[in-house]
Amino acid sequence: MEEPVTSKHETEYVAPEDGSFTICGTPLSEYSMVLYFPGTLEFQKMNRKDILDVLKGTTEDAFGSELNIKVIKNEKYNDQKWADHEILFGNNFHREGMPETDLQKNYYGVTADGTVYFSSPSPMLYRHLWRLFLEEFFGVPYGSGERSGGCTITECYRELPLFDIETLKAQGYELVFDDEFDGEEINRDLWTLNYGTDDDRDRALPKTMYLENGELVFVGSKLDDEGNTVWESAQLCTRDVFCRGYFEASIKVNRNVSRENYEYWSALWIYYPGVHTDEVSKGGIGGVEMDIMENFGPDCTTSCIWVAGAEGKEGLSNDLYEVHNIGFEYPEEYHVYSLLWEEDYYQLFVDGILIAYSNYSSGTSTMAEQLILSLIKHDPKGTEQEMRTQYVRIWQKPSQE
Repeated sequence: MEEPVTSKHETEYVAPEDGSFTICGTPLSEYSMVLYFPGTLEFQKMNRKDILDVLKGTTEDAFGSELNIKVIKNEKYNDQKWADHEILFGNNFHREGMPETDLQKNYYGVTADGTVYFSSPSPMLYRHLWRLFLEEFFGVPYGSGERSGGCTITECYRELPLFDIETLKAQGYELVFDDEFDGEEINRDLWTLNYGTDDDRDRALPKTMYLENGELVFVGSKLDDEGNTVWESAQLCTRDVFCRGYFEASIKVNRNVSRENYEYWSALWIYYPGVHTDEVSKGGIGGVEMDIMENFGPDCTTSCIWVAGAEGKEGLSNDLYEVHNIGFEYPEEYHVYSLLWEEDYYQLFVDGILIAYSNYSSGTSTMAEQLILSLIKHDPKGTEQEMRTQYVRIWQKPSQE
């Protein structure tokens, strides 16, 4: 028998002597994958093919053949089985032995009778959870595309922990930027109105942004200096630029009706002029537009990675994650939106809940960029909008500064 492989997981992977693949005694070849991908308009903005390609491709790499896969767009199979032996991707499924659905967690497991299940706030994260599953139970290093030596899987449960600052400190990160907005005026040594690093300290701030009670307030409002109806938005960029690190802000987003009916949208993002040219971006290595958070409707969070020159694509392309019905009260509550930008992957969080995990499309950016807060106008119709931020913090390792 092979010696156990050193593992970061709860169990150590040991390939079965005969190289077989079984889940609770059932051959893996008898399983079917079932993906619930809602047919609602909101979710259609994500690329279902990007999920399927990873599920199919990594499965074939791991054990040399594909599994049958069915995409479900309605609730017909919530309680009714589609196949005798299922690998389920969706927080809507209910089978005996599965935990109660929790939309604020990423988790997966195997029931006593062999049903495999994956649940996440964002369907796009099934790619990440499946790779973790292959790593632990098939012995395939994350993202390697290697062949498995077989598996013997029994009943289990795994849950991704919430990300917190103590985890960050343990990894050697230090606080390098901190604005609590507790002064009388916006700190112009920290913030600029411009993309890039032009010095605009003498330029007057628009009426649409100010500090109030220890908060940065953006207002999408009507300016009527001469009796004209003009609706304006607001934006601030960090004066300094940063390459890699952990970026977070506590924000109360503006109120929106839906993804298709919004007047303004709140955003926290990373950008630098010129990153979208093919010569600079090169699929993300040279530069990226990272939308950490864009809010287009109640209880809806969107994160998106934009690059130029991705392999096989012309012009701009993206990796888009959307989270709906996570259970928060929008826009009444403040939430912490954050990005961990490392050498290998981007990880994006809402209140410590992982909602995106990606290195689209050729690895993470190596370019120093600005962090930007925005309240962006789309189709103002007469309702004054407001976005409030309690703080912005940036952490880096000494080697990243």
